Amino acid sequence: MKKSHLLASAVALSIAAMSGCSATPNYTQGNDCCDQQGTQQSEPAPVHQKIYQQIVQNDESEKAAVKKDKSELIKITGIGYGAESTFAAYTTGQRRLMAIRASKLDAYRSLAEQLSGIKIDSNTSISTLTAKNDSFRARINAVVRGARVVSVTPMADNNYETVLEVYVDKAFFEKAFVYTGDEVSAREPEAAYRIQSYQ
Repeated sequence: MKKSHLLASAVALSIAAMSGCSATPNYTQGNDCCDQQGTQQSEPAPVHQKIYQQIVQNDESEKAAVKKDKSELIKITGIGYGAESTFAAYTTGQRRLMAIRASKLDAYRSLAEQLSGIKIDSNTSISTLTAKNDSFRARINAVVRGARVVSVTPMADNNYETVLEVYVDKAFFEKAFVYTGDEVSAREPEAAYRIQSYQ
């Protein structure tokens, strides 16, 4: 709003200054004050120059901010797959739609894993220096916003592939996945003490 008011006032003042005849007629050439050859071009007032420079600086700062925002965005892509059900009661259209839905949800899961990480629960049993049982489970609980469906592609054997993408600020990953001593000390003082004692 400020920029539009400044621009309007600058245009109005410049038109008012240039619309009339010159205050001092040019009698040396024998023409009246409104003749094109006899008209004296008045210099723009310093106020007009300041307003114009301010408008130019605001435009350049806005362009630089937009360019900076675009350069700091990272595109994250998630690919998901879905297979058609073999249940005989479903129609062909139902099988197709359910397979597409399954592939879309799988793509969302892939995005959530990249954005928030995966929690791994692992259990290993060893007896007489031999691994008897080794099991693990992966879990994730996250919210994905602003994802866009890029493509839904049918594949062989009635399978479907869905590609999603979302743009994330670079600072998101720096805050989420970079661990420092300050963050540990703020969350868990005892863990910070143990880290410092081992150093």
